[in-house]
Amino acid sequence: MDLIYLHGPPASGKLTIARELEARIGCGVFHNHLTIDLVKPFFAFDTEPFWRMVSEMRLTALRAAASNGAGVIVYTSCYSHPADLPFFEEMERIVGGAGGTIYPVYLQCSIEELECRIANPDRIAQRKLRSVEGLRAERARWNWVAVPRPECLTIATDGKAPATCADEILARLSLPRPVASLRQRDAQR
Repeated sequence: MDLIYLHGPPASGKLTIARELEARIGCGVFHNHLTIDLVKPFFAFDTEPFWRMVSEMRLTALRAAASNGAGVIVYTSCYSHPADLPFFEEMERIVGGAGGTIYPVYLQCSIEELECRIANPDRIAQRKLRSVEGLRAERARWNWVAVPRPECLTIATDGKAPATCADEILARLSLPRPVASLRQRDAQR
């Protein structure tokens, strides 16, 4: 399994660009709200038990995918340094231990653009952070930067269509083997 680690602040385009990558190469998309939404019924949001369960679920999913040769997966996250570095390092161990590679990709976006995007209807429908005030509060709390790896790509998303960003990512990555779409793999079963 290879992992495209798409990270950046809220509204930088992570899920939208991940879906563009999915359409182009047939990869799976593991976006961060899958686990957040799953854990919300059990624990209050943003508490220690909440984040512990979210982390455990994410790592369990990655271990299963890596040990079963899941192909290419796009994983989205709001990486905050240094708080999230141990989690990223564990992801590196899981993927690398199964013979795969992590391709970190940081989505850079101006504050002005983030504030314009934050209240988009698709964000509201998915129950994501959706107010300028909330974004400003989270920016004061978290240090959303690129993971500290020399191979980390930075893609500026301001003024670009998601399709253009996806094309730029694929042009700059060196995926080691062709990717079969999930639909093709399912059809072969």
